[in-house]
Amino acid sequence: MPNRRNQYDNRDCLERGESAELQFTNIIRSRGWEVIPATREQDIYEHWDILIKKADKKYKVDIKGMKRINRKDDAQDDWIWIELHGVREYDEGWLYGSSSDIIAFEKRDSFIMVERSNLIDLIPRIIDLESRVYSSFNAKYKVYHRPGRPDKITLIETKQIEPIKCAEWEKMMLIE
Repeated sequence: MPNRRNQYDNRDCLERGESAELQFTNIIRSRGWEVIPATREQDIYEHWDILIKKADKKYKVDIKGMKRINRKDDAQDDWIWIELHGVREYDEGWLYGSSSDIIAFEKRDSFIMVERSNLIDLIPRIIDLESRVYSSFNAKYKVYHRPGRPDKITLIETKQIEPIKCAEWEKMMLIE
């Protein structure tokens, strides 16, 4: 299998993301949903991780693990990174360029799910889309643009998505 770690991941971002996907998948299956993983191409270009199906319902879900605010920080769940434009010039990013229906954000003890369309409606109301910053420290409610890269991201407080969540499911306790 090819190396999935990107050149900017010098810690454990890949492993934390995969762990979040596994935990979320286990929760979904325990609730009676069928889970179909995205292909590598669907993950990269369509920005979704799993398709979930139950009876006549089906949704593409993009799962977001907890992230650091700065590279040297620990992962946290008070703030969420939102991708407004992807790392490739043609990539609109997971908010605007995704074919996912639901975004599942990992918190310490749960996953909070929002319909992507509702998040798209929320972002321009709470983000200053005209303000550009060049430090992750200043990215709260502003557009952070990393030098030499086309991506644009912003930080919002997790509490901002509480009013638009469609569900929140507690993580399962693993019994050894």
